[in-house]
Amino acid sequence: MGNYKVYISDDLRKLAKTISQPDFSEVAILVDENTRACCLPLLLRAIPALKNALILEIPAGENFKTIDTCSRLWEELLNRHVDRNALLINLGGGVIGDMGGFVASTYKRGIAFINIPTTLLAQVDATIGGKLGVDFGSVKNAVGLFVNPAAVLVYPGFLKTLPDDELMSGFAEMIKHSLISSAQHWKSLKKVTPLKTKNWETLIHASLLVKRKLWRKTRWKKTSARR
Repeated sequence: MGNYKVYISDDLRKLAKTISQPDFSEVAILVDENTRACCLPLLLRAIPALKNALILEIPAGENFKTIDTCSRLWEELLNRHVDRNALLINLGGGVIGDMGGFVASTYKRGIAFINIPTTLLAQVDATIGGKLGVDFGSVKNAVGLFVNPAAVLVYPGFLKTLPDDELMSGFAEMIKHSLISSAQHWKSLKKVTPLKTKNWETLIHASLLVKRKLWRKTRWKKTSARR
């Protein structure tokens, strides 16, 4: 999608092919307290090569999606002597993806990053488009940029770690995608009981295809308007 790939699989080990490249001098993983407890152990078990990765942890929540948090992350990367050939893996929901990508794209003029979204909302929305940023003052995503990740891994297994309201929030986004642009997707979603379905891989893929189509159309219009 664009100039990067989105992998959707119930086999988390497929990520190993993406991050075991010799070009990366070091790997860091950005988490919050929730993904450190619920998702990081699954990732480390699936990919033993990550056991020596540098773990960067921030508090969970939109309130911490700020320049101050970015400053602390930049400082830690510098103190650990992380160079420009490193890779940052963003393991979390929308806040982690937005801010982690922003931190990576600005640290030493940009290092590679991979997003592993762990919430349904992030898997069907933030995965597409390379939208990065942080809140500033009272304005959401006031500071940011568009930079694509090296890759995105969508692992539906992480959805088992979510509370019901988080799952329903992401499912509502999928319904919105279907109503905007895909009658077939809508027909499929009407048959689904979100809290019981085991067919997330197929449903997420269908939603991402809608998101990609809308994103390309929007980007084309923005580009044309500047000419």
